[in-house]
Amino acid sequence: MLFDIGDTASASWTNVIIAVPVSLALGLLIAWVYKRVAPSASYSVSILHSIVYLAMIVSLIMIVVANEIARAFTLVGALAVIRFRTPVKDARDTAFIFLGLAAGMGAGVGLYLVAILGISLIGVAALLMHASRFGIQGTRETLLKFNVPLNGQDPVGYYRGALEKHLQSHRLVNVRSLTEAARLELTFLIQPSSEGSLVSLSRELSSNPNVRSVSIMSFTADEMSSNVY
Repeated sequence: MLFDIGDTASASWTNVIIAVPVSLALGLLIAWVYKRVAPSASYSVSILHSIVYLAMIVSLIMIVVANEIARAFTLVGALAVIRFRTPVKDARDTAFIFLGLAAGMGAGVGLYLVAILGISLIGVAALLMHASRFGIQGTRETLLKFNVPLNGQDPVGYYRGALEKHLQSHRLVNVRSLTEAARLELTFLIQPSSEGSLVSLSRELSSNPNVRSVSIMSFTADEMSSNVY
């Protein structure tokens, strides 16, 4: 350590002046890495803000607790009454939260160089894994969703020609009855013949007055993008 946290009150003031800005800088660095690597489907601005806040708060907690066991137990008891109900969409969000905690703890106990080097190395590793798409399968699946009238007639006639014209293959994966609207919602797993064929397919389906709410979704295991034409 650069200094003993529990020596004097003046030392504590010095620690706060140095540790909080350092933890803020590290928290912002972690938040920037998180924003770069988080999939759009699970990205949360509340998680990003929490990372920055936690880094500063934990550094202050480490200074307050110092080497006092009684303070540490008091802190644990106080935190035990807090209930966190925000769902974490992606397991990687938890890793970034812990990284923010590590930044705050390192800055709080005066291990500035260790915290800066550790956060920087972990941040570089996260960026490299994101850039190389490490562990992500290259396959991409495309879903087509729309609804047709539920009037006793065969609904296949509304869309069969368009699907056969623009797709290499298609498979019906879900059927849902929209009772209030007297319509049938169909979801297909499709393989387009080309990228442009998706737009053409959507336009042709949408031009049919009996086909409504045409939606095409293309996604991988890491991200999802949805387009409604």
